[in-house]
Amino acid sequence: MQTWLDAMCGFAFVPHGQCYLWRADLIALHATADSLIAASYYSIPLLILHFVRKRRDVPFRPLFLMFGAFIVACGTTHLVEVWTIWQPHYWLSGIAKAATAAISLSTAVALVRVVPGALTLPGPDEMRRLNESLEQRVQARTAELTAANVALAQEIINRKEAEAEVHRLNAALQHRVDELQALFDLLPVGIGIADDASCTGIRSNRAFAAMLGMPHDANVSLSAPEGGARTQFRVFNGDRELAPTELPMQRAAAGNAPVLNFEETILRSDGSRLEVLANAVPLRDEGGRVRGCVATFQDITAQKQGAEDRIVFERRLQETQKLESLGVLAGGIAHDFNNLLTGILGHASFARMQLPAGIAHASTLASLNGIEQTALRAADLCRQMLAYAGKGRFVVQSVDLGELVRETTHLLEVSISKKVDLRLQLASSLPAVEADATQLRQVLMNLVINASEAIGDDPGHIFVGTGRVHATVDYLRRLQFASELTEGDYVLLEVSDTGCGMDAATLARIFEPFFTTKFTGRGLGLAAVMGIVRGHRGAIQVSSEVGRGTSFKILLPASAAALKPALPAAATTPSHRGSGLVLVADDEDAVRLVAAKVLQHAGFEVVTASDGAEAVRIFRGTPNSFALVLLDLTMPNLDGEEVLHAIRTINPRMRVVLMSGYNEQETTQRFVGRGLAGFVPKPFSAQALLRRVHDILSKPPPA
Repeated sequence: MQTWLDAMCGFAFVPHGQCYLWRADLIALHATADSLIAASYYSIPLLILHFVRKRRDVPFRPLFLMFGAFIVACGTTHLVEVWTIWQPHYWLSGIAKAATAAISLSTAVALVRVVPGALTLPGPDEMRRLNESLEQRVQARTAELTAANVALAQEIINRKEAEAEVHRLNAALQHRVDELQALFDLLPVGIGIADDASCTGIRSNRAFAAMLGMPHDANVSLSAPEGGARTQFRVFNGDRELAPTELPMQRAAAGNAPVLNFEETILRSDGSRLEVLANAVPLRDEGGRVRGCVATFQDITAQKQGAEDRIVFERRLQETQKLESLGVLAGGIAHDFNNLLTGILGHASFARMQLPAGIAHASTLASLNGIEQTALRAADLCRQMLAYAGKGRFVVQSVDLGELVRETTHLLEVSISKKVDLRLQLASSLPAVEADATQLRQVLMNLVINASEAIGDDPGHIFVGTGRVHATVDYLRRLQFASELTEGDYVLLEVSDTGCGMDAATLARIFEPFFTTKFTGRGLGLAAVMGIVRGHRGAIQVSSEVGRGTSFKILLPASAAALKPALPAAATTPSHRGSGLVLVADDEDAVRLVAAKVLQHAGFEVVTASDGAEAVRIFRGTPNSFALVLLDLTMPNLDGEEVLHAIRTINPRMRVVLMSGYNEQETTQRFVGRGLAGFVPKPFSAQALLRRVHDILSKPPPA
């Protein structure tokens, strides 16, 4: 080993061994030390490079790289020193040292420039303070979010309470509409309805068909084209037979004016005569053009026959007047409910507009949607009541009976005893039925509530099912109210219970008006069911046994029309911004409050009045400062018509918008030529009100 080392350090192998005193151990010491230094210098830049690549957020990254280059250059210098022990490449050594000097000088200059900035970096104490400040901000924000969640939870509770109240009002309103509709169906007054201006097709209720000696579903028009109607009667006035154009309905439609108290004699096919008092009024479209006619026909034969017959007639007249007064009552109730629903629907839609985007959870929006949809359904019932009062019309359309039951399930569940189990068995792919959905929903509600009351306080079951039945003539003979039905396909609705059941005597009278087995009952529920089913050309089968429950089966004619898919819900209309002063006049607090809130939220200034006289007094004070007047139709002291007249006298160019729960066409007819700017039907949502106000203000004021 010593011989090898001496050979490596000899004169022949080491050109400048004299510098190391020709000592092998000294040469080995320098070579080993420089080699280890070079190896260490090369490893340090690798670690620096790895650190900079992993921590891309570290400051002064270029300086780290320059330090790495400096250390590499230093390591190279030591490596060249080892090389020159055996090879006299001193230029290489000089170049390496010069490169090292340049890199060292650059690094030093960069370090001088960077040190002031590095001294500004936060120290451990400052970093601790910053961390504590950040934690405090996080805690404060967490507290804010917690408070917002608590407020949101309370708001959801409030929405649920409001929804429950709406359901209660909806159920009460459905009962009232059902009772009034049943009475309407049982009216002894004949009714004829023409759906065209020429009265070529006239539909009749049962009373009118009986007067004419015609089937209930026949076209009873004498103006029908040849072969279009099988009329079996003639009409006289005195001894003169009337031509079709002289009949009261045709005259009212042709002249676009009512024909009242017209006496006529009907000669039926069996030779019997009937004295009738007719009253006909035209039906108009939105433009005021005649689109049909409706007429009532009262049998006054008894009145013309003498002393005793007159008493009978007067009794019938009194009953008719009672029913008419019920119609007036129905209209008043619908008007009041529309005001209440305006508050509910308006506040719900206004709440939707106010929800901050950060907390508009799906559950809250679902609750608001539920409130709005329930309020709209209650508004439909109000329209039914207005139709009963002669201020609207029922809507007949293709209805999916199974879907109707599913939609009503929640309302059924909250309307029956908690001990009663409601079970559904709904057939799929049922054909449609041509019906008024609200009336069918009322039939279902009445039957289910009756079933719950029959079960009482004990646990029990109510079964609701649907199906499709092909009814033969023999099968129809076993049903009630099916005398005029024909063999064919029918849709079945069945409601059965495990209640107390009925004996034969009770079962025979259940459809009589005012008959009830309840201490506080009114006896109109099943009478209404009968009227609705008969009005839809259906039939009923009832089976019951004391102690074993009751089953109602209702058959409705299947329709050939295909069911239309439900339209997607309309997107929420964005609120319209506005400015200016608006006068809101309504005697209902809820309507004034919601209208004022919605308008103020949209940027308007609002002044309110609780009656017509106050509205005129406020307007007279500054008649030119208002941009718009929102006016209720029915108010104490001065009604909407009188207030409109006063405002138009004070300022003829003022925009006046009418609010009402009555039919728009019939209401606005009274204001033709009086400069009415528009109409807002009750109940209205916040978006609907703002959209209507925006549309009116975008137009020039009346001349």
